[in-house]
Amino acid sequence: MAPIPRLSLPGQVAWQAEFIVNNLQQTDYQFSEKIDVDRGIYDCDCNGFVGFVLERFAPDHYLMIPKEADQPRPRAFKYYRFFNSLTPESSGGWHQIDFLQDARRGDIIAWQLPDIVIGQNTGHVLWAAETPAADGSGTFTLRVYDSAAEPHFDDTRGTGEGQFGTGVGSGFINFQVDDAGRPTAFQFAPSGGFTTLPIAIGRLEPLPAITQS
Repeated sequence: MAPIPRLSLPGQVAWQAEFIVNNLQQTDYQFSEKIDVDRGIYDCDCNGFVGFVLERFAPDHYLMIPKEADQPRPRAFKYYRFFNSLTPESSGGWHQIDFLQDARRGDIIAWQLPDIVIGQNTGHVLWAAETPAADGSGTFTLRVYDSAAEPHFDDTRGTGEGQFGTGVGSGFINFQVDDAGRPTAFQFAPSGGFTTLPIAIGRLEPLPAITQS
């Protein structure tokens, strides 16, 4: 991997996610994770990609995300439940971002499906690539880095030459918010409308320095 420039902690992990998106040689969306950094292979699902970046570049923060005993990584619903348990005032490595307009590059957004089924998706988890853009009607557009089974809007994944149809990439997701500005629904891809699900946003913060007496 390339050296990380001098950035905030969320900026550092986002930079690495972007580096992977821009330099991968093979990617496919699959539950069985196969990542080979030297060969540029990133065959994984959404939590595989987010978890890989976190574990590699913010390992102490990664260990704070709860996971099921029979799972190699925290699944999407675990990210949602962890972020939802926090507040904007939480400290110790993570805090919640209440309002979508306050999301920034390097934040993690997760949502949870109504039913958690063994062997199936539990939701989705992704990296925010930039600040959301509002269109004035309560809809926000946000560029993301993630691993997905289908391309988002204006996506690096597709059917063109040099593109991969699924897996790790970057595109835009549309979000709707409530009257206070909290995210309530998303439009994942051009093929579908808005889906209303519980959504939570988490932000990494530097861990307290350990002092020795």
